[in-house]
Amino acid sequence: MDIKEVGSRQYQLLSRLLHHKSGLTINQLSSTLKISRTATQQHVTSLEFKGFVEKGHTAKTAGRPVQTYKLTDPGLHLFPKQYAWFSELLLGEMKHELGSGRLETVLRKLGEETAQGLLFRLQGKSPDDQLDEVIRIMAELGYEASLTGTALKSPAIQACNCVYHDLAQNFNEVCAFDVALISSLLKRSVVHQDCMAKGDPVCSFEIGAQENLDS
Repeated sequence: MDIKEVGSRQYQLLSRLLHHKSGLTINQLSSTLKISRTATQQHVTSLEFKGFVEKGHTAKTAGRPVQTYKLTDPGLHLFPKQYAWFSELLLGEMKHELGSGRLETVLRKLGEETAQGLLFRLQGKSPDDQLDEVIRIMAELGYEASLTGTALKSPAIQACNCVYHDLAQNFNEVCAFDVALISSLLKRSVVHQDCMAKGDPVCSFEIGAQENLDS
């Protein structure tokens, strides 16, 4: 969920908590937002149910202790971050220092290492089921991916989105990560046939023949 998908009052409430990491009481939030205590409590309860707000420490007052509320990690993650900007800086420096070929090698190695930690999910499964599992893994990574063909007749994985589209337009080396990930998971050759960063409508990965593990 994006921060803009919550209501305007809830956005204001989350923003106030962002500026007060130690937490605020219902009365403090009500005063800041200039709405009733009851309305504030309702917004806090809703955000707590969604997992964006949680109970913090108990504040001491002249009377009885008062509960404070603070942002959770998911609540913090609602606010914009400059991951793409930072990644572009990092890749640009790596490409300058290493060159395109070496950068692609590094990204391919990252794809292979990522696959190693996921291979257990494919163990003991048929070729068709392995392809289905790779589709699930790609979905978890943010891809809207689907399978075309079958496990034995020129299967291909097709994604209608690229999770790092802007980066791939400037650094086509990042595509090596996807190819290495899929190839290492399935232990099959992979050809990157279509690429959205190059103007194609989808990204497609043609899956080659099963490797002979006994050879």
